[in-house]
Amino acid sequence: MEAGLTRVVLKFGFMERSDVTAALFPACQHSLLRDVDPVSLTYYLRRETVTPAEQAGGMARWRKALYAAMLLNANRSASYYGLPLAQVVEIGLEVQI
Repeated sequence: MEAGLTRVVLKFGFMERSDVTAALFPACQHSLLRDVDPVSLTYYLRRETVTPAEQAGGMARWRKALYAAMLLNANRSASYYGLPLAQVVEIGLEVQI
């Protein structure tokens, strides 16, 4: 396989459970991906941490704090997509609201 990137588009229905690793097995039968093993891939995901800003303006401070707390309790992307946690690298960004 040549050095570079290959794009694979996976589509899941509304009621389907997203399992990216299992869905990649049929895609890896394609000639461009024959050397790729879905079990040994590394997945890169983004992770945002929202913190309430001290300055006034926009939303009330308690609403900002509530939104930040709710976002912390949201499902993590790795578990939503059914990715093995040992193969996930999260790149984070802190955002103030």
